[in-house]
Amino acid sequence: MNYAILRTAKLKTMGNIGGSLAHSYRTIETPNADPNLTPKNHHSVATPEAVEQAIKDRLPEKRRADAVLCIEYLITASPEWEGWGKSAEFEFFKRASLWLMDKHGEENIAGMSIHRDISTPQLVAYVVPIDQKGKLNCKDFLGGRVKLNQMQTDFAKTVADLGLTRGKEGSKAKHTSIKEYYHDINHARDFSITTVAPKPEMFESKARYGEKVTAAVIEQIEPTVKAANSILMDYGRAKIDKNVAETSFDTLKKRVEPYLAAIEGLNQEEIGRVNEAMQIESRRIALERFKN
Repeated sequence: MNYAILRTAKLKTMGNIGGSLAHSYRTIETPNADPNLTPKNHHSVATPEAVEQAIKDRLPEKRRADAVLCIEYLITASPEWEGWGKSAEFEFFKRASLWLMDKHGEENIAGMSIHRDISTPQLVAYVVPIDQKGKLNCKDFLGGRVKLNQMQTDFAKTVADLGLTRGKEGSKAKHTSIKEYYHDINHARDFSITTVAPKPEMFESKARYGEKVTAAVIEQIEPTVKAANSILMDYGRAKIDKNVAETSFDTLKKRVEPYLAAIEGLNQEEIGRVNEAMQIESRRIALERFKN
């Protein structure tokens, strides 16, 4: 059975968004991507900076501090789907794009990327969750299991004639826990693959038996290979987040160093006077710029 796959991630900070975009645009090391195939990737917006700016332009001035700024959609299909590399692949991604536009409004889609430099092609979209009232409202789109299930069903219907179906509704499958995830990361190299060859049947030809052995081996190792690939992708994302966080910290540290030096050894009242003087000087400089 070949499945249509749709996953979402909630991005709550510009740092989260920047890290995801760096991965999508391959501006940082991406372990699971083949650099020789990266030129085949397609982006609806030329640069990650432009996508980030498009997101900022759609965000309302008034919003909750913990609001979801952007929904990251990942849309793909089973690796075994026969449509990959054919016209059906282009049709699949075209319908996925139109489905997103219909669901969110074209103006709220900041950018879309199609990755063809990985083992299974995928579409990644960055959507600002603006509801019909013009408010930032991720819950309106992703709130609750019922809405998520309906969304999976709706998308699967749009590509059903391409030989894809929805995953089992109400499945008991769950995401790996944080503890299990880091255990898998730390023990990724411990994966071992052992197979048991089937017994030959009487009067079975060597060619037929060879085909049966091959099928049996593939069936036995496939879960392990998929698990290893999943861990590699998660490791790459974790590495991206770490690099972005470290860069942000270094930049912030350099910016505040002069201020920390200025208030060193001062009491709270004196620090308040320094802050007030800084605000006055900041307003004066801004006024001078406006005049010029």
